[in-house]
Amino acid sequence: MRFLKISLSDLARARLAGAMVACLACWLAVAVGPAMAKTISIVALGDSNTYGYGIKRPGTYPSQLEVLLQARGYDVDIVNRGVSGDTTFDALGRLEKAVPEGTDALILFLGRNDWRRNTPPSAISHNLEIIIGQMRQRGIPVLLVGFKPHDFSDVAEKYGVLYYPDFFDGTMVLNRKLRKYRLGGGDIAGHLNADGYAVVANRMLPSVEQLIAQVSD
Repeated sequence: MRFLKISLSDLARARLAGAMVACLACWLAVAVGPAMAKTISIVALGDSNTYGYGIKRPGTYPSQLEVLLQARGYDVDIVNRGVSGDTTFDALGRLEKAVPEGTDALILFLGRNDWRRNTPPSAISHNLEIIIGQMRQRGIPVLLVGFKPHDFSDVAEKYGVLYYPDFFDGTMVLNRKLRKYRLGGGDIAGHLNADGYAVVANRMLPSVEQLIAQVSD
């Protein structure tokens, strides 16, 4: 019968290696566990540009953004709370229902319809401030999204929320939407098509990753 000769130093090294593996496993459980424990629920609140007027649901910017985030390893669910024709005032009336308990973060893009109705910029900003203020009271971080020619960065700075300057960045030239990104079929309002929303989702992605980081804090 042959015997395996093991020195005390070999045993010590084996025990040390085993302890290190156990510690590493514990560290991974602590580091990864909480991040995977709960799906992050993000509400996208807006008008027809959020709803995705005239296109199928997978082509909307919230749906495409969700896919991009999941591909990067984020456990997220983006809920589309866009209503065509909504103004900032309309959104205030449905805010509690649109952003229910359990919401972890909010993407806020409103004001285009106010602007079309010649609502003063100060009134648009005021309504956005009310929405953001209510979210802060509930502990929900916000990504405020602007659009040309309006700049709501002062609102974002006042309330300490993230700001994405132009929803249509990359889809327009000289304030006109590029034809390849416009919805066809006689859409006089010039809504984006699925390809246009893909541009929106990809360009907004880094800002939404910052928003998710605030949820984790």
